[in-house]
Amino acid sequence: MDMDFALRLGQFLFTLIVGVFSITAARRASSRAEAEELAGRLRDHDNRILVLEQRMDHLPDGKQLADLAGDMKAIKAELAGVARELAPLARSVDRINDYLLNARPQ
Repeated sequence: MDMDFALRLGQFLFTLIVGVFSITAARRASSRAEAEELAGRLRDHDNRILVLEQRMDHLPDGKQLADLAGDMKAIKAELAGVARELAPLARSVDRINDYLLNARPQ
């Protein structure tokens, strides 16, 4: 083996080792960056889920909605009763208005 061949073989092996090292280092760095990005996204999703859970805690449940529906029916019945009571009053006011507009004192 001559010295030139040994030197070229050494250069080739050195280049090969540096190339393999740089590829693995780049993969490790890329994997670490991707892992950090995924961890950040996971934290964001955790925060969003926490906010949604807090909002869901403040929503009425089925019993409260049923109670509300019953209360709304009661209010609707009361309004219908008020409308029935106001109808004769409206007719009386219309009659008084017609009298005041049509029967002018001379």
